[in-house]
Amino acid sequence: MIQMILAAIAIALVGALFLGNMLGGRSRDVPASPTTVGPYTPDPVAEGERMPGMPEKKISEYETFPAGKNDNADRQTDYKASGTPRVEFLDSLGDYSDYASQVVDWELCPDSQKAQCATITAPLDWDEPEGEAIEIAVRRVPSGDSSRGPLFFNPGGPGFGGQGYAESMAGRFVNYDAVGWDPRGTGQSTHVVCGGLKSTDAFMNLDGSPDDAAEDTALRDGAKTFAKECRDGSAQLLDHITTIDVVRDLDLLRHLLGAEKLNYVGVSYGTYVGATYAQLFPNSVGRLVLDAAVDITGKDEVPQVAGFELALNNFTKWCAGSDLCELGDDQLAINDDIASFLSGLDAKPLKVGNRELTQTLGASGVAMFLYEDDTAYRTLADFLKAGMAGDGEPLLQAADAMNGRAGNGYDTIAYAFPAMACVDGVDEGAAPVLEDWRETFDEAPVLAPNMGTSYNCQYWTAGSAPQLKLTAAGAPTILVVGTTGDSATPYEQAVSMAEQLESGTLLTLDGAGHGAVSGDNGCIGKAVDEYLYEGKAPKEGTTCS
Repeated sequence: MIQMILAAIAIALVGALFLGNMLGGRSRDVPASPTTVGPYTPDPVAEGERMPGMPEKKISEYETFPAGKNDNADRQTDYKASGTPRVEFLDSLGDYSDYASQVVDWELCPDSQKAQCATITAPLDWDEPEGEAIEIAVRRVPSGDSSRGPLFFNPGGPGFGGQGYAESMAGRFVNYDAVGWDPRGTGQSTHVVCGGLKSTDAFMNLDGSPDDAAEDTALRDGAKTFAKECRDGSAQLLDHITTIDVVRDLDLLRHLLGAEKLNYVGVSYGTYVGATYAQLFPNSVGRLVLDAAVDITGKDEVPQVAGFELALNNFTKWCAGSDLCELGDDQLAINDDIASFLSGLDAKPLKVGNRELTQTLGASGVAMFLYEDDTAYRTLADFLKAGMAGDGEPLLQAADAMNGRAGNGYDTIAYAFPAMACVDGVDEGAAPVLEDWRETFDEAPVLAPNMGTSYNCQYWTAGSAPQLKLTAAGAPTILVVGTTGDSATPYEQAVSMAEQLESGTLLTLDGAGHGAVSGDNGCIGKAVDEYLYEGKAPKEGTTCS
């Protein structure tokens, strides 16, 4: 039963149900390429047109945020991998035109009766196409007459594959083929490889809330070791999994699926993918829905843990007034009890077989549910009650789902998430980590001290991508959707994304949950329906409740 509940919530984390059955066929776009099983050769790129994957101007010509004097001060970029990497690269197809003209061989997916799967080849380094290459796994599910062409989906992360998400979207957009791909570094594509189960468990079990110098040293050393294991396993792949690389792959996919323009729905980190695509390829943008926006201002004014605290307070408010929750009838007391329970795990973790529910894992287990809306409240209440009674198994399984631990191993999300996040961002070195963490205690007094911090990026073995200022100048209207009670991507980030993107229009859901388009709100459904089918964005400032 626990596994079924967690599986349902994990699906919700990547936006499982989009608008229910509200969408119907209306005006049609330009007919798409055939969606029959078998080899497909894309149309050649017209003379004088840019090659797929090649931005409309050089990356170096885009505006970037100013660099800091201590950027990436402690990264282990001089570390040389030991042994033979477990990632295998392909031979190059040749130049850009060779990649653009590759034959895509569609086959029925072995795990589906209607989805079609293919593998395309992309340059490892887009600036050196004659070098090594990688594989990108892609899945499409034809819908109706497929006349609207492909509608690409990205469920977020970073580090999540997108094939399953596309499968769950199948048929929800009439005559749009649902298309999902595993971004480079993830899933069935050429993906990040780090250590094994034992070493990854040791890393995940580190105390993320150090109380003294010894615990802080252990956290630092663990991050250093983990970073080296990832370099040993993944080699130069770690240097080429930025979002810039991802959207260049996406542009190649767009072309190989016969679409002139990109139609796209991105959730959470998927909003960063969509915004970056619009920055580099504004004239190839069709209709982009960016839901649960990440920060693109370069300021990160609202810490993520504050969003989780807001979601926790929504839960404890419900709990205090509900007969379905047995944690008490006073919200402040419930908050105190949760804080005491989690902090108590620091000194006395709960035994769960041959493992332990630690303070950090306990907080991760709670956070797992806070991505959801109030449909997850009763289960969270039951799991907390069990933990407070000495049974840590439910929360440990929730933490495992959060961390990508399944059976006797870890999914690629456990490795791809830090690898992709670190090369996309810039840090100020290890020195300010503890102080920055403690500064969040006032905004998130229950969760911040218990969720802890990390040195993952501070000691990573790769540098950072150019820190582009995303404005999407020249792109058509982009729909940004934000939820006021979003836990993982605070609502303020949707507001700032819509403002910073020159053609951004904000649609608001006054409610809870990570992402609005994954729910069944009729107002949101109607607005997104009209945008995707007719190109008509809602009036600026539209709020649904």
